[in-house]
Amino acid sequence: DAMAYLATQQARGGTALNPALTTAYKYAEADRALNVVLLSDGLTEQQERQTLLELIRTRPRGAKIFCIGVGNDVNRPLLEQLAQDAGGLSAFLSHGDDFTRQAQAFRRKLTRPVATDLQIDFGGIKVSDLEPKVLPNLYHGMPVRIYGRYQGGAEAQVSVRGSINGVELKKTARLEFPKQDLANPEIERMWAWRRIDGLLKQADHTGSRNAVIDEVVRLGEGYSIVTEYTSFIVLENDIEYQRWKIARNNVLRIGHDRQAQEVVRAQLETIRSRAIADLGPQPEPAALASAQRSAPSKVSAPLQTSAPQTAAPASAPPDRARRAFDFGVGSGPVGPLFVGLLLCLRRLKRKAG
Repeated sequence: DAMAYLATQQARGGTALNPALTTAYKYAEADRALNVVLLSDGLTEQQERQTLLELIRTRPRGAKIFCIGVGNDVNRPLLEQLAQDAGGLSAFLSHGDDFTRQAQAFRRKLTRPVATDLQIDFGGIKVSDLEPKVLPNLYHGMPVRIYGRYQGGAEAQVSVRGSINGVELKKTARLEFPKQDLANPEIERMWAWRRIDGLLKQADHTGSRNAVIDEVVRLGEGYSIVTEYTSFIVLENDIEYQRWKIARNNVLRIGHDRQAQEVVRAQLETIRSRAIADLGPQPEPAALASAQRSAPSKVSAPLQTSAPQTAAPASAPPDRARRAFDFGVGSGPVGPLFVGLLLCLRRLKRKAG
């Protein structure tokens, strides 16, 4: 039925997502979940954005929207927001990607059990400014990343709760929250970027960004992030920066990031060197200890630089004599013909004498 319906449709060059979602909602049934896959570039009319967000909010109970952006020019923020608000996933395909492989991977996520209603308990650690504020569903092969801030530092028992097909899911882990961590300076910028993204998406639901612009600018300037309201500026020299009273915060931040990267690179190199040293057969601990106990205590004589010589038995004649009386047939320098000539010469000498 789906293939027959698609065969009757004609592409007219426009993007109208409102009627597509409205039609898909008609297939909702009370006894099964409705999964809607939206295949589009998302380049819809700007005035339709609020209508789409309202459609997501009023979708049938239990319905999920999955967005697949196709092409090199897609409205990624809109498709991501539609999928996130509807409890689904978003994926993007550009020209040259293997569509079949991507479609199969996407299908596996739809057919595998999903963990819903996720909640996380930080075990007494005071956290704030979490992004996202509402945890998304956990799909097969897809991690859930949470960004936030915490006060102080301690070790805590962190627990995650959820539900898989009505069965309760609970996982706990003992984690350390350091009071100060200078080894990962990029994490704070990742949090700030997620915070900005969350503020803008929240404002889009209301239809106005005026209330969040100041906070977006503050975060963009404080964490050196390019947004719709902040940008980088490059001047000719330091005198120009001083003239216009522009603090070069990004230079300091890049310096800290590079120092941390060098530390991490050195740690990885140490781990890599240890792994290489452990390759190949290794002596067993018991055999190694036995060999060390049985080793002589005195220092042995240095090895000769010439090729080693094999010692001959004491009763063996010198090498030259052995070769002279080697009567192997044609196997040495003295053969049967030479022996015969020697016998003839001896007889001639006797007759002459």
